[in-house]
Amino acid sequence: MSVDSAAPEARRRRDDWPDVGWTVLRVYQYDNAERAELQLPPSGDQSIVLANVGVTTIESRHGSTWGAARFGPGQIGLTAPGRATDIRWRGTERTLTTHIEIPGALIDRTCVELWGRDAARLGRPDALSVEDPVLSSVADALCAAARAGVDEFYAESAATFLAAHLLTVHASAPTPRELGREDQRVRRAAQFIRENHQLPLTLAEMAAVADLSPFHFLRVFKAETGQTPYRFLTKVRVERARRHLSRHELSITEIAHLCGFASPSRLTSAFRSETGQSPSEYRAGRPQ
Repeated sequence: MSVDSAAPEARRRRDDWPDVGWTVLRVYQYDNAERAELQLPPSGDQSIVLANVGVTTIESRHGSTWGAARFGPGQIGLTAPGRATDIRWRGTERTLTTHIEIPGALIDRTCVELWGRDAARLGRPDALSVEDPVLSSVADALCAAARAGVDEFYAESAATFLAAHLLTVHASAPTPRELGREDQRVRRAAQFIRENHQLPLTLAEMAAVADLSPFHFLRVFKAETGQTPYRFLTKVRVERARRHLSRHELSITEIAHLCGFASPSRLTSAFRSETGQSPSEYRAGRPQ
C-alpha cells in the first residue's frame, strides 16, 4: 500500500509535488499531522523515509513490542519489502518527510550480485531511525531532480546505487565466506565482462583473465554463477541496452553497436529472450 492511500488526515502528499513519471523508483514528499497512528500492510518495495522538517517521537511495533525513537531532520526510517508495519508518532508540530520506494525485485537482484550464493542469508534493511548522510544527500538530490523534471535514467542510476548502499551498510549481513581461488577468478572475469561488454569477447579472452583454460573456465564459471560466460555477457549487454532505451536519445541500431551486438536483429532477439519485449516495445512503454 502506498502512503497516499493510508489515513489521508494523518499524512498528505504535498500539493506542489510534480508527477515526474519515474517507474524504477518513486519519490514523494508528505506533510504529516502532529499525531497519528497507521497500520500499513506489507509492500513489495523497500521504503526509505527521510525527516526534513519538524521533530516527533516515532514508534513502531513488531509483534507485541513497540520500539521508539526520536525522528527529526536527517533521521531516516527503513522498512523492508514484505514487512507489515504498525506505526505511530506524536509531537507538537507538523513534520515534512521524503519517501523513496525501491522495488523489492531490484533489492533482490542487487543482493545476488553482491553476495552470490550467500544472498539468501542476507536480511533486508529495516530500522526505525538511523543516521546516514549518504542516504540523506541522495534523497535531497532525487527531490531536486524530480522538481526539475529530469528523465528516468537519473532515477535508475540512483536506484541502483541506493540498493547497493542499503544492502552494504544497513542489511543484516552474514559473515562473508572466505573466497576460494576459483571464486576470485570468476569475480575477476565477471568484472572484465561488465567493463568490456561492448567488445566482441571470446571465451579464450574471458578465460585468460581468470588464468584458466577455456574448458576449465567454462565449468568453473557456470558452477559459481549458475550460467555460462556467454549467457552472463548477454544479460549484461541487455541490461546496458535497457538503460539506453530508457533515455530515448539513441536509435536501436546505435544502441546495438554500443552494447556489443553484431546487429539490431541480434539485439532484438536477445532483448526479447531476456525481457519478453522487443527493444521498440520496451521503449514505447517508457516515459519521455
